[in-house]
Amino acid sequence: MADNQSTNIKIEAKHDFLKSLASNVTPIAAVSELIWNGFDAGAQHVKVILEPNELNGLHAIRVSDDGDGIDRSNVGKLFGGLGDSWKAKSHRYKGRTLHGKNGKGRFRAFALGESVEWRTTYLDGKAFKSYTITGRASQLTGFQASLPTASETSILGTEVVIENLESNFPSLTNDSASLEITKQFAAYLTESPGLTLYFDGTKIDPASVQSYKEDFHLGDVVLQSGKRVPVSITIIEWTVQTDRVFELCDKAGVSLHEVVVGPQIKAPGYNFTVYVKSDHFRDLDKENSLALPDLNQDVSDILAAVKLKVKEHFRRRTLQHRSETIQRWKDEKIYPYEDKIEVNASEQIERQVFDILAVNVEDHLPSFDEAPAKSRKFTFRLLAQAIRENPDSVRTIMDEVLNLKKDEQDDLATLLQKTTLSKIITSAKIVADRLNLVEALSDLLFNKETKKRLLERDQLHKTLEVESWIFKEDFNLAGSEKTLEDALAIYIGKLGKREDVGDVSDDPVLREDDKGGRIDLMLARSIQPTQGSHEYLVVELKRPSQKINSEVLAQIESYAIAVAKDNRFHQKRSRWTFMVVGNEMDEYAQLKTRQKNRPDGLVFDNDEYNISVWAKTWSEILNDARARLSFFSQQLDYQADSDSELEYLKRAHAKYIPDELAEMATGARA
Repeated sequence: MADNQSTNIKIEAKHDFLKSLASNVTPIAAVSELIWNGFDAGAQHVKVILEPNELNGLHAIRVSDDGDGIDRSNVGKLFGGLGDSWKAKSHRYKGRTLHGKNGKGRFRAFALGESVEWRTTYLDGKAFKSYTITGRASQLTGFQASLPTASETSILGTEVVIENLESNFPSLTNDSASLEITKQFAAYLTESPGLTLYFDGTKIDPASVQSYKEDFHLGDVVLQSGKRVPVSITIIEWTVQTDRVFELCDKAGVSLHEVVVGPQIKAPGYNFTVYVKSDHFRDLDKENSLALPDLNQDVSDILAAVKLKVKEHFRRRTLQHRSETIQRWKDEKIYPYEDKIEVNASEQIERQVFDILAVNVEDHLPSFDEAPAKSRKFTFRLLAQAIRENPDSVRTIMDEVLNLKKDEQDDLATLLQKTTLSKIITSAKIVADRLNLVEALSDLLFNKETKKRLLERDQLHKTLEVESWIFKEDFNLAGSEKTLEDALAIYIGKLGKREDVGDVSDDPVLREDDKGGRIDLMLARSIQPTQGSHEYLVVELKRPSQKINSEVLAQIESYAIAVAKDNRFHQKRSRWTFMVVGNEMDEYAQLKTRQKNRPDGLVFDNDEYNISVWAKTWSEILNDARARLSFFSQQLDYQADSDSELEYLKRAHAKYIPDELAEMATGARA
């Protein structure tokens, strides 16, 4: 190509395709491509300069290298070709493995800005010459190369200048940017120690943020196809937070693709990158087989072997770290166990549990090792005692706490500023217990065998005395197995005797047939709506075989009317609700509880006397309770099952519900 005229370099590709090359890339990846171009050109030193504007934003991005520059005679081939890069044919240049292969890297620069200019100096025979290549994001189908001129310097290389930036690119200017660049080039810079890379004034030094590095040669990995490929890995543990990834590299450490490590490798407390090195990845990349590595059998075969080695590495590292930490505690005399020649099996297990949990505590609480030795020693003694008394519970609790995500840790810390951990645990436990009770009651009441054997007075009533929330959330037991006059005596004691009524406390409360009444449960609202007023709930429980019918409804209504007629009932300051509960209703009761313009279940309501009567089936009561608990159940991700129901009945109600009956009920759904 003649050097006496500027050149228009036309690219044979659709604008939309070229635009996709420029847009489908992150800012870090775009800058990385320009860095790779510098090293591929034989550079020893590459610098990325973020040039600020007057508002502390970004004015321009400059990537300079001291490579061989871009020969003017090859500029048409280098910038005009797409998918046929010279690197794909050469693979190596000046003894180094080349990163690029498809000639797409130059388009990545347009992901950063509208205007890109390559200012390059090359050697033409023995003469140093310079020229520029310019391109615009709005005209990606062509570049403009200027006339070469005699260079004012004898330093070879290229500077890429990107202006009219798309944004301030916080991902390039924040504290983690240099770390991301370090991760991209760690293996390559380690394999080529004579190279240097600067990012925004900071030298990229993989060793500066590494806590540990180890190389492993896996030998030949046998693929499913029968082919054998040599594989080596480098595991780098970082001192800073980072995503865990496999970098799929060629033998020289040039990263070609990234794969997330996944949950199979635990390694709690470690931030690491695994560089998997094999020239077979270079072959797969040329075939575009690394685009979807999860679907490529060769990649799966190689990573399977790599994962085994990585798991082995971190098992050893965990034991090593634990051993070193425990020895330090012993030297500081805060370790809660004495050195013994012989340790029995029970204490050996206890020590192992303590060691695992205590090391995790120190690793997850950076300020712990800064606490006074006396305080840490006391903490360890308490932890050892807790493990001795209930090791399984302590281990479960610690695992859950230590595995909280960062935002969950912040949420817990905020809650603990307003309440105690004990109260948080108690609240969650109440919800779990209630969920278990609802399902356990369902089993007891509807199982064919248990509902025959369940005793209404001695078992069901006694259980519900301490579980009165099942009927209404904020009502507590006020009386049980009381005659109605005793119930009113409790009411009068709370409210105070009316001055306009004589001494009638010994008078029985009579129904319309002059018979006395007895109630099963009398509940009082725990927090009254206003001072001096009270709400009460009277519950009549029917045995499972007794349907709610006209006779049952008449009985409960007669209770309500008796109270309404009694002079001791202060209608203006009290609200009484009577409820009858059974397994089933007959057709008459169903019609009475499904009346137009009334809530389901309401059979009698009198505003003048502040009294109402309801009829409910147990299925309705339990479904209402489930609805009230559903939100908390979802947030806790807690589901009652046969085991948890049985455990709760035995723990909370063994006095009234025999184990045999509880096991029969919950076992029916197991």
